[in-house]
Amino acid sequence: LSSRRRNKLETAMALARCLRLVTKNIRNQFINQRAFSSKQDKLIVHGMTFHGYHGDLPAENELGQKFVVDVDVWTCLDKAQKTDLLDDTVNYVKIWELTKDCVENKQFEMIEALGGNISDSILNFDERIEQVKVQVRKPHVCIPGNLNYVGIEMTRRRGA
Repeated sequence: LSSRRRNKLETAMALARCLRLVTKNIRNQFINQRAFSSKQDKLIVHGMTFHGYHGDLPAENELGQKFVVDVDVWTCLDKAQKTDLLDDTVNYVKIWELTKDCVENKQFEMIEALGGNISDSILNFDERIEQVKVQVRKPHVCIPGNLNYVGIEMTRRRGA
């Protein structure tokens, strides 16, 4: 083969290898996503209200204010459904306690940091938890206008 044809052949073979790798990665991501999304069981703990000292203004750190937190936890509830035993599910009282500890006993300037801390605490306490979604609402903010609250919502998956 001429050197020009050999270069074209080598380039085509390299592109084919690259395409196989990309296809394999996309296929694996799809399989992993399907495996996770086939579990639609969710434990819901909404409307938890606590007094915390989070914010970048001195008054927020001194006086504190109300925070409202919603937590959704994705886990398999099959065993608890069959046995009707608390040990076979994620304990929602523990979710409340972990959230309370983060809001009332820690201090952050940003609610993003608070939400991340709550998410990490919940994911780390029980290995059966596959994913957690945390929404933190701050109803009393220093904004010159009418609004119900400011807030964040973050979703974290185990191993991601």
